[in-house]
Amino acid sequence: MQAKARELKAEGYVHQKWFLNKTSPQDGPVVMADNVEKVRLLREALGDESDLMIDVLFNWDFPYAAAWAKRVEKYNLRWFEEPVPTVNLDALIELSRETSVPIAAGEHFYGRWDVQKFLKEDAIRVVQADPEWCGGVSELVKICAIASVHGAHVIPHGHSIHAAMHVVASQSPDVCPLVEYLIGKMDGNYYYFEKNAPRAVNGKLTLPDNPGFGIELDSSKINKREIITWRDL
Repeated sequence: MQAKARELKAEGYVHQKWFLNKTSPQDGPVVMADNVEKVRLLREALGDESDLMIDVLFNWDFPYAAAWAKRVEKYNLRWFEEPVPTVNLDALIELSRETSVPIAAGEHFYGRWDVQKFLKEDAIRVVQADPEWCGGVSELVKICAIASVHGAHVIPHGHSIHAAMHVVASQSPDVCPLVEYLIGKMDGNYYYFEKNAPRAVNGKLTLPDNPGFGIELDSSKINKREIITWRDL
């Protein structure tokens, strides 16, 4: 894990998010200690000059998440992501009060009203609305405006990288300082049919200058084209 963290840092990824998603509160204190130790090892590998974020894919409950967060505060996490299911607003409010680690959530927000509710209650400090699910580019821009009022960051969830890149580029870095780039996903087949899929170089993405999002299909990878209307679905 340390070797991979150092390798990615050398490639320019100085903001790294790691997952602790294969554990649950039922696994007991030994696994809790292991989850804390993993954070220590990552911080040791990255040094203090790099950002470290942890995502647990809402697999924990409030007591477990609060206990873990207290133990890792000294490792200066940029955020603690989806510690509990996002629908559990009360737990996120309480967790934000219990720890100095900023809480991040929102990939399943479905509009600016969800965002306003969570920010108004100081439940989260990082909004992770996904362009595919929150209402598209127009709604995401409105979400950024709401976040700016509350002094929160918007880091769009990385499913729709094209939309996320353009929205982030349109906003102040005080609101949208980063783009989430899911390395495993980008190296897979998600963008297989694109001629120029976004690729990070030295940890940075370059906006395309083609019309729209700059998406162009690679004809050499397409065996058949067929027009499908809603009546065919």
